[in-house]
Amino acid sequence: MSSQSRSRNCHQFSRSSMRTQTEDRAVPITANSAETVRNEVILANQEFYKQIAQKYDNYEACVSDALFQRWIEDDLKLVERKLPKGGGAVHCLDCGGGTGNVTLKMLRRGWRVTVVDVSADMLAILQRKVRSASGSATFLNESVESFFSRSEEPFDVISFSSVLHHLHSPLDAVKKASEKISPKGFFYSIFDPVPPSSTFAANCFTAIDTLIAKLLHDRADFLPGLARRFRKLGAPRDNAHNRAVVSAGDLAEYHAHHGIDDAAIEDALVQAGFTVDRKRYPVGRTALARSANRHLRLFLNFKILAQRTHESAK
Repeated sequence: MSSQSRSRNCHQFSRSSMRTQTEDRAVPITANSAETVRNEVILANQEFYKQIAQKYDNYEACVSDALFQRWIEDDLKLVERKLPKGGGAVHCLDCGGGTGNVTLKMLRRGWRVTVVDVSADMLAILQRKVRSASGSATFLNESVESFFSRSEEPFDVISFSSVLHHLHSPLDAVKKASEKISPKGFFYSIFDPVPPSSTFAANCFTAIDTLIAKLLHDRADFLPGLARRFRKLGAPRDNAHNRAVVSAGDLAEYHAHHGIDDAAIEDALVQAGFTVDRKRYPVGRTALARSANRHLRLFLNFKILAQRTHESAK
């Protein structure tokens, strides 16, 4: 397998000592700055996925549920049908590609894929999968924010699968992504939460669902997970992040509880010249929760499939 790998922003999670890494030096960040907050979220994601990478594929419904897998396949079939023909291999960027939920499906179509992920642990799993399938991809171990700040490369398809809610500023990432998409190309995002109609009810639902999922798939973390929840009840609020922070997951899943404004993302894409198809749907980690939530609709995700059809409105 021919592949490229780059390592950037490789830190250990530490809220007391925050630095960003450049090619040749470490640069201290001004306390309480927006950049500090953003980089704390990046560091937290690195630590979070170091902890869960090996169990991710069995634990996350977006990877293991057959219905969700069919959705991705159907969406990519639609993209393949609508992309212009005769331009060579489709060039894709899978942002936060993780263990390959979207990447592997793209590669099976003969598309050329670049994967950007802040987690070296998740990328290592994906690299093994690609190698075992005798495939080839480009792997970049850096944050999505870092990649967009330095790259001018255009893509036919840019995807985010269960990624936007891990970013400090998802709307900014979407705007940057839209600038890199070629005419008639596609933006694709799936498996991110919307703001719940009742935060309390949604949090209760997801807490119960998560505990059941841990009993089924991650029993070693069941009691530690309960302990983290109890610690959080008495932990002081971190003013920079507007939440209690007792573990990396509290920052890594930055918008998991309060959701992302999917209508604002649609508006940004329309302004950038895209025709947008946006849908909301009920989710859950366990089959029981997914079945109940189809009726309760306490916790919803959204997906967006958007094609650049005209020039930006700017």
